[in-house]
Amino acid sequence: MFNKQKHMSKRTFFYLLLICSLPISANTKLDKTLNNQFKTAYFAYQDAIKSNNTDAQFNYAKEAYQLGIKLYGDSDINTANLALILAKQHLNKKQEEQANSLLHKTLEIFENNYGESAAELAEIYILLGQTQYYKERDKAIRYYVKAIGIAEKHEDSNPYFTAQTQLDAGIGLLGRGSRRSNAILTAQKFFSEHFPKNDKRVIEANFFAGKYYLARNKYNTAIKHWQANLPVFNALEGATHPLELSTRAFLINALEKKGKSEEATKHCIAIGSMTPWDDSQEQRPLFRSNPKYPIDYARRGKSGWVKIGFTISDFGTVKNAKVIKSEGGKGFEKSALAALEKWRYAPKFEDGQPIEAYATVQLDFKMN
Repeated sequence: MFNKQKHMSKRTFFYLLLICSLPISANTKLDKTLNNQFKTAYFAYQDAIKSNNTDAQFNYAKEAYQLGIKLYGDSDINTANLALILAKQHLNKKQEEQANSLLHKTLEIFENNYGESAAELAEIYILLGQTQYYKERDKAIRYYVKAIGIAEKHEDSNPYFTAQTQLDAGIGLLGRGSRRSNAILTAQKFFSEHFPKNDKRVIEANFFAGKYYLARNKYNTAIKHWQANLPVFNALEGATHPLELSTRAFLINALEKKGKSEEATKHCIAIGSMTPWDDSQEQRPLFRSNPKYPIDYARRGKSGWVKIGFTISDFGTVKNAKVIKSEGGKGFEKSALAALEKWRYAPKFEDGQPIEAYATVQLDFKMN
């Protein structure tokens, strides 16, 4: 599935390029050796970005930040930019607490340098929203809404920045189940009016607009937004667009919900014909229908389980499903097999080609 990596913003990247290009004579108190060490670490971080070496990115971002503190001090704007980069690296590693601490330091310095309504703060608020644990839903929502509020103050001078912030914050709000996630739709409208259909911002906005409507069980509208991206995917040559698999997976889910199994199967076949990013990858579940609890068993409070072996075809459908072992009765077995027939997968790939694969699953029937 698509994984949106949190790279540094162009603003931060450009600003730090300026930092690294400053001559030593700009401050005679700077230690030349320390300055050279900092430049070496930071340029090594840049190289790691180009080579997509995530471990090196983290290590050099951390080293550059620690050297930056010695070079510029705790409260310097240069140090804040380095802290922002390191915070993103911590987020990539799911280290929310470390990222949160760095982001609060960055926020304070940015507010002192740019003001509390500066555009530079919007990104920090979005990242702060991402650092909040699930139980901290309300706090996360406040951060995302704060980012949108800042962006809207700059709509006249920089509408593109405003729309991107609305989309990024809206995605975060969607994950938290907030009504304010309709900011995605505002961003989608802007991007669709100002960019061609194959622009990555339009594609991403269409995808998340579909997820927005899916969350509200508006399947037809969700399907329409995902289908808007299909001509772009179909026109591409070479490796599949990173959002195509996710788009077709959600289409399969929505179409099955609408009882359009034949149309859903077409997307399973399309997934099977993709050119994957990884030539060898395991099958992935796309749609799973829960088995129905047999009414007579439910009345009696009866529980059980069914273990099933089955084959996933080269275009993602389930076939040759057979009960391996079960407990509780034939009613559970019948219900489990009926549900499994509706499941859909992204097929297994070997050497870039979809192949059949064997899998097993256990479905549990328990009364709440």
